[in-house]
Amino acid sequence: MLRALYAVISASLRRLPLSTSAVLFLFAMAAALPLAAQDDITTQNGTSGYNGAWLTGPAANPLSFLNGAAWRTTGNPAPYDFHDFAPLTDLDAKLPNWVDFQAEERFRGEAYDNNNFKAGIDDSYLLNRFRFQVDLHAASWLRVTAQVQDARSGFQTPPIGPPNTVRWDLKLAYLEIGAPDRHWFSLRVGRQIINYNNTIIANSEWRNQARSYDAAVLNLNAKREHLGLFAASAVVPQAYGVSPHQEGNNIYGAYGRIDDLVPHSNVEPFFLWRVQPAEVVEAAVKKTTAKEDEKVLGVRFKAQAHTALDYGGELILETGEVGSQPIQAWAGQAGAAYQFLDVASKPRVFAQYDYASGNSNPAQSKSHTTFDTIYPTAHDRLGIADLFGWQNIESVRAGATVEPHRRLTVTVQGLDFWAADALDSIYNSSGGAIVANKTNHGRHVGAEIDSYSWYELNQHFNVGGGVAYFGGGQFLTNVTTSHSYTYYYFALNFKDNGKR
Repeated sequence: MLRALYAVISASLRRLPLSTSAVLFLFAMAAALPLAAQDDITTQNGTSGYNGAWLTGPAANPLSFLNGAAWRTTGNPAPYDFHDFAPLTDLDAKLPNWVDFQAEERFRGEAYDNNNFKAGIDDSYLLNRFRFQVDLHAASWLRVTAQVQDARSGFQTPPIGPPNTVRWDLKLAYLEIGAPDRHWFSLRVGRQIINYNNTIIANSEWRNQARSYDAAVLNLNAKREHLGLFAASAVVPQAYGVSPHQEGNNIYGAYGRIDDLVPHSNVEPFFLWRVQPAEVVEAAVKKTTAKEDEKVLGVRFKAQAHTALDYGGELILETGEVGSQPIQAWAGQAGAAYQFLDVASKPRVFAQYDYASGNSNPAQSKSHTTFDTIYPTAHDRLGIADLFGWQNIESVRAGATVEPHRRLTVTVQGLDFWAADALDSIYNSSGGAIVANKTNHGRHVGAEIDSYSWYELNQHFNVGGGVAYFGGGQFLTNVTTSHSYTYYYFALNFKDNGKR
């Protein structure tokens, strides 16, 4: 495992030499700044709401104490209904301080009808994902981490492969200088998770394989100001062996956060630069590829008022070139949630609006105006059926979460979708074009209703399930053989972070 760790770190440094040198230089220059310790924003800052919460419901956030409150039990200190079970924590307590272990196990069953809006394309299958991690603490400021992952599917209709089946891959392998929770800086080099912003740069944890990056990441944290600088390349999952990243497919960025400009708020300005050797120019009409050089400028605002009201929004602008076409795209979102803390079951109502630009005439366009969602979270970005990505889409969502028991939440939500431009395609959560109208028959894509629930058995186990139904609108009824889609899932999650 250590040999593989060394190989990945060395390869990352060789393949991103300029970016790594720049990060190291900025790291050295920042050494004189009077900064203080904060949480690691690289892996824990992806939520859409303030202080680790989500504006919408807790669709993909198991285990509140380990992964953030996310408006489920909000870290309720009341007793659990079942005794805790944390074998790695118990083992770590008996080991020397310089080593500890972590483990995760996730089992999920899924089923769907009419995949890609094609009648009779149905499937049901099981997903299992196991992770085992070793952390070596050579000093209080130096850590080496390696994690292996085995992700497999069972009873799935072939072809079977990534991301559902990725056998015994190297999920994490990095060297970290500085402890994010104790030092004003941390520098992490190697294979790692990046999750600054779930809409555009994230790890997409719901997928069976999820997303890793070969990267160099520097986090600087002051009392109120935070800055992440990174150079990364997303890992391309392979069914067998250590998955590589694609040469020349890189993303660079500076992601900031300023706390309490308004009381109980975060303002997150960010800049991303993405380069790809072969990106599809206009997926709605043809598969022609060209080199992409894309710049992204954005800001996200998250705030809380009186402990019961959460609100926030985001605006992103994209420029650059893909082939000979200039990029001129944008996206935005806004949402709010209110929880009735003094009412039985603590009902929490929420609403959100999302928009991402499309192309009004892809066949004759001289500019690329369809928004590029880059590396988003896949689950519940626009409903738990995960039918659509944040591209050429307009969406309205409203719903409510209740807690009938201190460890049980139930969420119901409805969504309505329109194409931003009727002649562009509708895109899936991976950025692939699903269907396109060659004639303008209307923008209404359809509506979805979801219901799901999570129950925490103890601090390290939870169980949940959900169902989603989508009915197609005018945009789909003219171009697809089926206009509906149904999705079901059942999940069991276990996560033991050891003595960390």
